[in-house]
This record gives sequence, structure tokens and C-alpha cells, in this order.
Amino acid sequence: MKNVTFSIGSVALIDKVNVSFGFFDFLFDGIKGKAKDLKECAKLHVYNRLTDCVPVNHILDVYPEELLKQLGFRKKPSERDLYRNIERIGNKFLFVIEKYQHLIRKYNLVSKEQFLDFSSSYFEGSKAELGKLGYSRDSQPGKKQLTFGVATGTNKIPTALTIQKGNVQDKKHFRFMLKTASAVLKEGDLVVFDCGANTKKNKADVRKKNLHYLTLRAKKRKSYAYYMRLFKEQAKETIEINGVIYRCVKVSEDNETKYIFFSEKLKKEQIRKREKKFMKELEKNDKKLAKVKKGKSLETYVSSEGYIVTKGSLQKTMKLRNPFITGLEGFFILESSLDTEPEHILRLYKEKDKAEKLIRDMKEGTELRPIRHWSKSTIRGTLLIVFLTNAIINLTLYLARNPLVKNVKLLKKYLNNLTLTVIYPRNAFKFTVLSNISEEIKSILGDFILRYEDKSLKLRW
Repeated sequence: MKNVTFSIGSVALIDKVNVSFGFFDFLFDGIKGKAKDLKECAKLHVYNRLTDCVPVNHILDVYPEELLKQLGFRKKPSERDLYRNIERIGNKFLFVIEKYQHLIRKYNLVSKEQFLDFSSSYFEGSKAELGKLGYSRDSQPGKKQLTFGVATGTNKIPTALTIQKGNVQDKKHFRFMLKTASAVLKEGDLVVFDCGANTKKNKADVRKKNLHYLTLRAKKRKSYAYYMRLFKEQAKETIEINGVIYRCVKVSEDNETKYIFFSEKLKKEQIRKREKKFMKELEKNDKKLAKVKKGKSLETYVSSEGYIVTKGSLQKTMKLRNPFITGLEGFFILESSLDTEPEHILRLYKEKDKAEKLIRDMKEGTELRPIRHWSKSTIRGTLLIVFLTNAIINLTLYLARNPLVKNVKLLKKYLNNLTLTVIYPRNAFKFTVLSNISEEIKSILGDFILRYEDKSLKLRW
């Protein structure tokens, strides 16, 4: 037999979380029914997301049987088994999420502050059951997509995942997320979310569950003008966070506290970006200007009665104003059911990037996009696998306390570098060699990686 080398780092990551929390045993033992190797298939799909992220139909070609044995398979599964088990996991989506939430609650891993955010991922093909055209965060406006929401705590442990069709707006999606996330929250806990889900009804629903909220008010000139006037008239509190100075005025209205913030540095930065955008727009439209001056047509469209030819005219102005500058630069308003110190509120809202990072890790680190499945169950199963993969990563980093690597993309490189070689001598028993144990891996996995060393080697030589 030929010697075989494969990455063992991701196996160690999976095994450590399973040993520490009973992760896969708890989530999948109760739902497998007549399915063969459901738990092992789940491990294999997570392993794939942590390593090469190959399509499901290539998994058995890329990964050797020696790896499958490390993951607990008694015999090599079929490609059909891999697809069917993703579908089974998707069919039990709500049940698995519920069990996952029970698990993190059992180990006191749920933070009292939860950060909620929403995103989308697009499909290759047009027949996906959840696929709808909608606002694309992936710059793929012509492709169908789904929307998904996540919740995570200050300890970076994910707590909830929701999936909706691609045309569901954040303010509607929030209702499903609140229902899912509130299952792990206690009375008086705080949910933090962006302005896309900020509506009176959503805030009222949060309060009905005896929870608190913190959100950003959408920037609209009419409403902001009133609060900017209050800001100028009232005494201001000065706050410094990460070297940036903010001034704040606190206003109480309708059982809600509004925190009006202004930062000179933020204002300059926003104006600079909008000036840059304006210059790009001028550069792009100068090509059209040249056509207008020559009397040429700008665009031509086909209609039932013939061609529609568009021509332009030049309207000169004394001073060209940047339309992207609104006068609201530097200002932002946070709304909360909590009446507390402005610095505390601002620091909490800034931590919302934990949810944004989780979404980025799901989409880029574990390569969620594009989605190539069609059936609703398989799509849900795929997203759940990606979510659980990132949960496993964050649970491992939580156990490590002081890891040298936190970025998912970089972590995957170190995990893939840690290899196990299975050697088949011609006239002797096989043995294994563990290679490339780096300091970064030690800081994350500790002595756990030693379990993959071949203890019999010391007896042979």
C-alpha cells in the first residue's frame, strides 16, 4: 500500500470540542434514526469546511480512507450517503438549533449581550427553493439568493441561526431571529442590532419578551435635523474611545433613551470618502458629457414600436455641489431601552462587529458562497454545517484562552499544515508520523494534539 498524508489539524479541532462538550454526540445521536453514519458525515462535512471546501461530489475523491477512520467511519460512505445526510440535517434544522442552544446554555456560554446581524448568499443556478431576487450584499444582483441571520455573544460564541428567502427584508427577518435568539436569553438581557431592523414594532416585541434593545437610528435628514438641533442646544458629555473623541447628548422620549453622538474625526472621514465617491462619479460621467457635446445618443433601447434613443443636454451651474454630502456627517443616534452611561452604550454598540465578523467568517473563511444546492432541506443543512463549523472554531478559541491565531482563514492554514502520515512498510506493521506542530497550533490545541502521535514507535526502536 502507498503511504498517505492528510491534514489532522481539523480532526483535532473537531475531536477537542467533542471531548470537551460532547458536541456531535449531543447534537446528532438523537436524530439519526435509520441513517447510517449521520454523526460521522456531519464531522466530515465540517472537516471539509475547515480544509479544502470541495463540492460534496468530490469529497470522497479528495480525502483518503485513513482520514475517514479518524472521523469514526467503519466503512467508506457513498456519495449518496453524504448528500442524504446533509438533507437529513436540514430536515432537522430547528431541532438541531434547539439542541445546540441547550448545549451552550448547559455550559454557561450564553452572554447576556447578544449581537444580531443579517446577510445573504447567492445561488449558482435558478431553481433553488429558497432563492429569490433581493438586495445582494455579495454584489451579485442578477442571481437568486437567500437571507440568513446570526446571533453571537460578547464571548464570540454563536447562539442562533435563521434562514429566510432572498427577498425578506431585515425588519421582517428580525422577528424570526428574535424568536430563535430569545430561547437562550434571560429576562433583562440585551439584544443589539443595526438600523435595518429598527422599527417600532420590533422594539416593542423585544420589550414584550422582557429584554432590552440597543440599535442605530436610520440616517434621515428630517428626523436627524430635530436631534441635531437638540445636540447644539444642550450640554454635552465628552467620551474618548480608542483615541477617538465623541461628544454626546442624551434625550429621553417615550420610554426610550436616545444617545446623540458627534465625532469630528468621523465627520472628516465620511466627507473624505464621499468626496472620493463624487470624483469617481464625475470621471465616469465625463464620458457621457463628451457624447452630449457632440450631439450623440447616450443609450438605445428596443421597444415594441421601435428603438428608443436617449440624448442628453448640459445644464451648467455656477458651483457644482457634491450630492453625496448630506450635512449629517459625523452624527449618529443610538436608541435603547436602557438609560445608562453614554460611554457604556457606545462601547456595547461597537462590539456589534462580532456578529459582522461571524458572517464574514461564514462567507469567506468557511466559503459559504456560492450555494450550489436546490432543495430547501439541503440548503438548510449546508448553512447549518457552516454555522456549526464556525461555532466549533469559536468554542476552541474560547477554550484556548490566549490563542496566537484568531482569524479563521489564517487558522485554517495552520490546521492544514499539521499533518499525519500513515506509513505502510513492506515487511512491517504500519505506523504514523505527526508533523508540523507549530507554536500557533500549540496555543490553540495544547497537549490534545499528542493523542495523534504513534505511541508504538518508542517500543519499536
